[in-house]
Amino acid sequence: MDCSRFDLSPQEATRIATFLGYGNPAAAVWFVGFEEGLGRMSDDEARKNLKARGRFDRVMDLREAHLQLLQNGKPIDIEVDPPSTLVWRFMAKIMLARDGCEDWHTSRAAKQYAMKKLGRKGSDSFLTELSPIPKGKNSDTRWMAEFEQCHASLNTEIESRNAQLRKLLKERASGPPLVVCYGESKRKQFEELLQIKWKQVFLGVYSAIDAMHLLFPFFGQGHMSDCLIARALDEGLLNQQQSA
Repeated sequence: MDCSRFDLSPQEATRIATFLGYGNPAAAVWFVGFEEGLGRMSDDEARKNLKARGRFDRVMDLREAHLQLLQNGKPIDIEVDPPSTLVWRFMAKIMLARDGCEDWHTSRAAKQYAMKKLGRKGSDSFLTELSPIPKGKNSDTRWMAEFEQCHASLNTEIESRNAQLRKLLKERASGPPLVVCYGESKRKQFEELLQIKWKQVFLGVYSAIDAMHLLFPFFGQGHMSDCLIARALDEGLLNQQQSA
C-alpha cells in the first residue's frame, strides 16, 4: 500500500472512505451529491486537507469540520467567510422555501442560512455524497486511481459505508426524510445507492414513487435555477408534511 502522495496512514484512509456526511442524520431533509471537491488550492494544501479529513468523525458538524481545513494557510470558518459555492446556496434556498420563508430566493437569505444552519449538529439537514472521497482538481485525472492504489480495500469500505447510509434512512424513528439528490448525470448511481427508481415529474426534476426522493439538476455551473425550486414548492414536492 503506497500512500506517499497523500501522506495517509491506513487508518486515515479508512476514515475518509467511511465518512458519512455533515449535520444531523435524523434531520427531515437529506442532500445527496456526487463527491466533495477540494477547492481551488495548492497541491500541498490539498494533501493537508485530505489528511485532516482522515481525522474526521463519521458524522461532522459542517462548521466544525471546515475549521480543521485550510485555505490560503488559514482555517476555513464558514460563519465568517463562507465558500462561494452555489451548491450550499441552493441547498439553503430549498430549506428556506420548505420552511415557508418568503425571501427564500434571495442571495442574502441563502448566504445566512448556509453560514449558520446548513449541515449543523441538531439542524434539520444532513449532507452526504455518492462517494466519500473528495475530488481533486478537474485536471488531475490520476487522483482517484492513485487513491484506490493507496487503499486496497477502498471499494469494500465504501459499500459498507453506503449500506450504513441506507440503514440510517430505514431505521429512523421519525419516519423517512425528504432526500434531495442533485445531478442528473448520476441518476443511475443515485438509484443504486437509495434502491429506488426515478420518474420525471417535470422538465429537470425527478421523483421516486414514494415522493420522498427528488432529483434536481446539479446545484452549480448554471444547471440549477430558482424556478425549479419554486415549481417544486408549488407542486407540493417540498411539503413539510411529507417527512412527518
